[in-house]
Amino acid sequence: MKFIADMMLGRLARWLRLYGYDTLYGITDDEGIIQVALAEGRVILTRDSGLAERAKKLGAEVIHLSSNFLEEQVEELKKYSLEFRELFPANARCPKCNGPIRPVKKEEIKGKVPQSVYERYDEFYVCGNCEQIYWPGRQWREMLKIDKRLRRI
Repeated sequence: MKFIADMMLGRLARWLRLYGYDTLYGITDDEGIIQVALAEGRVILTRDSGLAERAKKLGAEVIHLSSNFLEEQVEELKKYSLEFRELFPANARCPKCNGPIRPVKKEEIKGKVPQSVYERYDEFYVCGNCEQIYWPGRQWREMLKIDKRLRRI
């Protein structure tokens, strides 16, 4: 399932990407969101009832979320049979640009990350679009804590 999230759902969009869902985010006008959803077969995620109604009338699939909180939004999405499996970087999409993330050999990123990071870690991933480099550091450990909470919902 592919999504397009409205501007109220940036945090949810990033988390959906981390769980491997192709999720567009950043289109600011409602008509643009509807056009992309229809052209690409994407499900619109929104908290805006006006956008939800207009999109449905034009034939777009819409999930109208009621909550402003990530945990409650995930709970709502689970009612649509979305699965939130344990986070694993190789299955994720880039939280910044939605590109696919792939594992890379440590040698490939030498000089592209701080030397201390290069020395401390052996596992690295890179986004195929924006070339952002990821590794299982402190920020990843914090995300895993949130992940456990989301999967318990």
